[in-house]
Order: sequence, then structure tokens, then C-alpha cells
Amino acid sequence: MIDINSVLVVIDPSQIEQPALRRGIDLVNKTGAKLMVLMTVYHPTYDLTTMLSPQEREEFRAEYIADQYQALSDLIESYELPRRTLTAINWNKREYDSIVETAAEEQADIIIKSTKQHDTVTSHIFMPIDWHLMRKSPIPVLLVKHNEWPSYAEILAAVNTGDEDRNHNDLNEKLTSTAEDFARLFSSNLHLVNAYPRIPLPIAKSSPSFTFNALNSAIQNHHKEALYMFGLRHHIRGDNLYAQEGLPEQVISSVANNIHADLLIIGSSSQTGFTNHNLGNTAEHIMNNINCDVLTIKPDGFISPRH
Repeated sequence: MIDINSVLVVIDPSQIEQPALRRGIDLVNKTGAKLMVLMTVYHPTYDLTTMLSPQEREEFRAEYIADQYQALSDLIESYELPRRTLTAINWNKREYDSIVETAAEEQADIIIKSTKQHDTVTSHIFMPIDWHLMRKSPIPVLLVKHNEWPSYAEILAAVNTGDEDRNHNDLNEKLTSTAEDFARLFSSNLHLVNAYPRIPLPIAKSSPSFTFNALNSAIQNHHKEALYMFGLRHHIRGDNLYAQEGLPEQVISSVANNIHADLLIIGSSSQTGFTNHNLGNTAEHIMNNINCDVLTIKPDGFISPRH
């Protein structure tokens, strides 16, 4: 479950359109939460002003921040901001630090950020800051792709129901309850996907005691039954459950595209789901091969590696 009382929207000054702000406004209007609009700025020339007096350096910094605050005002003036909206300019050369520190100070329940539109028609660039937020932020991160506000008619949550690991089970429940919350907010159709690995080649070879087909069938049935029982507990229709063999990034992308998902919800941590080691590649593959927003959730007790 995600209880949204405070929303942090990250502004990208390099873009005219601010899809993340549209999402944030809509979410705030549905939940009654407060909205914080943040733009992080830094001028590299500042590092070259050490020969100036402290007062001159501060004047340089203050003037630049004032200019950027005006730029922020210009960017957001066409949006109908909720009454409980705050805007902030943070001077920080490390955007990730600026975002997570502000989120902590504002007790934000979710961070919303746009992905960067590529010059080609439909492609989006997975930026390093996106990867850092997905991997390290203890607060849920919603990465937004569309300029238009989709209805979130179809929501897909990626779970791991094939084993009895407690960490997996706890994260499954958190992901699914969050997906249910969003489905209620947006009157969405909720789907679950579970990717399970292929049989290793040495095991896949037939032997007198078992055949590949028998083993493969048993594994398929196990994962399908586990997902079905999990979905049953959450009152999710059987035809909205997808247990498929393959790499998580391939299975999740395929299902998301096949059902025309508007929002994908995935978990990430160093112990469950996507590991810190491969989360970047996995998430980048997913982000580059689907055309929907992505919400990442951390397990309870997650401790952020700050750097």
C-alpha cells in the first residue's frame, strides 16, 4: 500500500513540456496531497570563480539562482497548480543528492520525474540520474514517458511468486497492494506478470529418471499455480495473470506491450527482485522497450547506498 500525502515532482529545465508535472498534478488532485516542484541547478563556471571574493561568488550564485527561478516560473505558468503547491530551486551539482534530500525534508511519499525525449519520434533516453533514483531511492520513483496524460487504464505489476523466499513474498505483497491503490485511484484494470528462468542446459538433458518435457511441464505448472493462487488472494482475474519463462526484462517488456500497459510497477533492491548489479541493464532494457510509465518500489527496511 502507498499512502500519498506529499508528492515531489522533478522539473527538467531542458524540456519545454513537463510530463512529470502533469502526472503530479493529477495525482495530487486525486489524493489531496501537497505538491513540491523542484528544479536543481548548478553553473560549472562557479567552480572557476575561486579567485573572486566570497561576496562576489555569492552574488554570482544568487543572480544565477534568481534567473533560474524565473525560468522555473515560466516553465510551470501554463499548468493549473493545486493550492498546496511549493516550488524550490536547489543549488547542487549532484542532482541525485538534491532530489533525495528534498524528498526526505518534505517527507515525500513519491518522486515523479520525466524521462528525456530522444530526437527520434518515440525513443526515450534512460539517463544516469534515472538509474540512480531507481536503484538507490528509498522512496517510490515514478518515471514518466508521455506528454499526454494517459488514463492508466491498464496497470501491470511484476512479481516473483515462484519461490517461498520471505523477502520476495513481502515485496510481492507491497507491489501488489500499491498496484491495487493506483488501480482504485484511476479505475484501472490490474495485471500481474511473473517471469521464471529457463531450465539450465545440464539439467535439461533427458535421463532415465526424468525427461525434459516432464520437468519443464512441472516447472511451468508450479509457477502458473503459484501466480494463480497469489492473484486469487488479491481478487485478480485469471486472464490478467501471466507466468512466462524467460529473462525478466524480456518477459515484462513483452507482456507490457501486449496488454498496452499504461503503468508498470516493479520492485528493486539488493536482495530481492532485480539486484543492484543488474538493475541498471534490466531497467534500461525495459524502459527502452516499453511505452508506458514505470513505478519502482523498494522493500520495507531498504537502506539507500547514497553514492
